[in-house]
Amino acid sequence: MKNLWHVVRTFALAAVLLVGTSAVNVPTADAKDVTLINRTGYDIIVLNCVPASATDWWEDILGNTIWANGTSVTINFENWATAEKWDFKAHYSDGYSDEWFNINVRNVDTIVLNKDGTNSYY
Repeated sequence: MKNLWHVVRTFALAAVLLVGTSAVNVPTADAKDVTLINRTGYDIIVLNCVPASATDWWEDILGNTIWANGTSVTINFENWATAEKWDFKAHYSDGYSDEWFNINVRNVDTIVLNKDGTNSYY
């Protein structure tokens, strides 16, 4: 009987852990992944993103990564679901920077940051 109780308890614990782990990975209704494509002609060393209503730029979302021209990065807006429109600022290795304003991240999946300071999305 002890062995049966041990087996049942082990399976019950495994089921609880499995359900708990699954619940942690469920995205929220506001979660949104947006792919940004760098077509600026330059490698980007710092990328700032803020809600369009912000008055200051937030920290660099690239960390220690350099975002090479012609490549893409994916940004998860799950924790930033505070606004529909966002501003982006790219800092280049030559000291220059470009800014893109009022980009609606809720209605697009991919945003292209272009060399002329414009953006396109799809």
